Amino acid sequence: MERSEKLSVVTVHVTFVLFTLVIIFSGAGRQSESPMHRQAEVTPPTHLPLTAPLLTPAASRSVTVRNGLEALPASLEGTTVPDGLAVTPDGSLAVTPQLRDVLDYFLSTLGEESLDTIERRLRAYFASQLPGTAARQAGQILEGYMAWKRNLASRSEAGGVSTDTLDLGALREQQQWVRDSCHLYLDRQVCTAFFARQQVSEDYALARLTVVSDDSLTSQQKAEQLEALTASLPHDMQNNIAQISRYQELLRRSAQLRQDGGDEATLRQIREQWVGADAAARLEQLDSRREDFDRRMSQWLRERESLLGNTNLSRSDRQQQVEQLREAHFSSREEVRVKARERIADRS
Repeated sequence: MERSEKLSVVTVHVTFVLFTLVIIFSGAGRQSESPMHRQAEVTPPTHLPLTAPLLTPAASRSVTVRNGLEALPASLEGTTVPDGLAVTPDGSLAVTPQLRDVLDYFLSTLGEESLDTIERRLRAYFASQLPGTAARQAGQILEGYMAWKRNLASRSEAGGVSTDTLDLGALREQQQWVRDSCHLYLDRQVCTAFFARQQVSEDYALARLTVVSDDSLTSQQKAEQLEALTASLPHDMQNNIAQISRYQELLRRSAQLRQDGGDEATLRQIREQWVGADAAARLEQLDSRREDFDRRMSQWLRERESLLGNTNLSRSDRQQQVEQLREAHFSSREEVRVKARERIADRS
């Protein structure tokens, strides 16, 4: 696959608040009301990257673009563009957090479409939805946003940012660098609108990690400090955390049921009692996708080990085959997870 437009975003693994879990319980986000709508891939609560979506190498796909919504990629089927475009009374672009949602909505398809196609889509969408001045301003913000992503990608590839180990000092430094780098490419007003809420979440996550890792505190003291931290958050974020805690308890009960030999019918009944029938059905779908991914991953790790152990090929040839077969076995959206599992397997 051509990698001429490789962009990626440094993933800041410091956010405990798993806002994507809200999709499981409410069906919110980019999904439609159809019972066949797409589901977010959710992992058990650890640290959620609450940065812009990871950008992967783009596939070739030629699309004639007029309003930006023609022949959308499969991943956007059944979804709608976030309501994030607005103008001020004088016809200028209103810079809001939701504007970033619009950018990320289209950019999430990189890997299905080329970056050039996505940019043309966005510019056409701006032109169809906004007056001339606001559309031009949105295009300028898009340019800065993409430049910011490239900057993060270059630092990551150069080894400037690492999250392999949990070093709170390094995480704070990384977090601050990501924030500061925004101002190199976007106006302060835009950076504030795009990242202010994210910064609250990341600050909370770091503060929480600091408390949890402080061995000088008793369990009671940790619980009291964590409760105070949560109480300092905006009300809607507190609700999200309460929802996540409920999900964690559901995970615990589900694991205990499986350990005790419970059947799927009983598990479904517990889930329906906790989150309702619709969310229980979505959780079953997630279980099925996780099981499928784990099965394919196990097969791939065995195949990869065999390839890397083939001494009849040079080291570069072996690595090239691994890269080619990884792309054949997994989608571009799965690549990050696959490489993470490979690293874990290599270390063990």
